Amino acid sequence: MPDEFAPKPFHCAVDAREDGTFARPVGDLDMSTAPDVEAVLRAAVDGGAKRVVVDLRGLHFMDSTGLTLLTRWNNASRRDGFEFALVGGDDRIQRLFVLTGLHEYFTFTAG
Repeated sequence: MPDEFAPKPFHCAVDAREDGTFARPVGDLDMSTAPDVEAVLRAAVDGGAKRVVVDLRGLHFMDSTGLTLLTRWNNASRRDGFEFALVGGDDRIQRLFVLTGLHEYFTFTAG
């Protein structure tokens, strides 16, 4: 498999700031890594975060599992009363939101 298509090592850093809790996944957000991001988001909300931001700039790839995860958390924020936003990723990542029409559904913010 060419290096450009090989999965990138994944991690998800968390940064609690005055303006919210930022989750920064790096690598490929897919079926195998979505539970890691889910755990970070769950810990933030369970810890009392009123604003959760997922920074997509570190992603090299995201599939429908990643889109579903983010959509569920966006729905949860409306239901449970916390703010949820995304920092847009590179063109490949943003294209997923445009192609699915979800770019109008999410709140995108600067990082």
